[in-house]
Amino acid sequence: MSRQDGPAFDSAFWFQWIMATTLGWLLGGYLLANLPILPGGIGAGVLQWPILYQRIPRAWRWMLASALAWLAGALLLLLAVPADLQPLLPGFVIGPIVGLGQWLVLRHEVHWAGWWIAISAVAWTTGLTLLPGALSTGALSGAITGAVLILLFRSAKPAKDAQEDIA
Repeated sequence: MSRQDGPAFDSAFWFQWIMATTLGWLLGGYLLANLPILPGGIGAGVLQWPILYQRIPRAWRWMLASALAWLAGALLLLLAVPADLQPLLPGFVIGPIVGLGQWLVLRHEVHWAGWWIAISAVAWTTGLTLLPGALSTGALSGAITGAVLILLFRSAKPAKDAQEDIA
């Protein structure tokens, strides 16, 4: 079975993605409670890696890209956004940066990967700003990004094209 064959909507993948994102957000946030955004986001990226392991080669790049992007986004939020606006803008600032980092991995694997940056911004703005909460941040962000990831995997690049992009 190729990467493009299979059910129209992979509910098992979606559930696993939501759980990985939520659990990573919770564990990361509780490990360093004074900095909940940074370790929460890194935790989500780390726990998403095993879900992607069967779907993309060298999936460890997702973990690295996510961690570096969360760090860059959190630093930008801290240094460039006034303190009184920081609680209102984490998703707007961090979401697209994380999306850009993860796009660096996805662009080799799927067509239309550029949409990932915008979807990441929408997902993390929803989770971090519009409906924040210990469970809702990871769950909402995971539900949105997971559904879009399923759609993107439906337009996976053939293995030959993906290898040419990497070289």
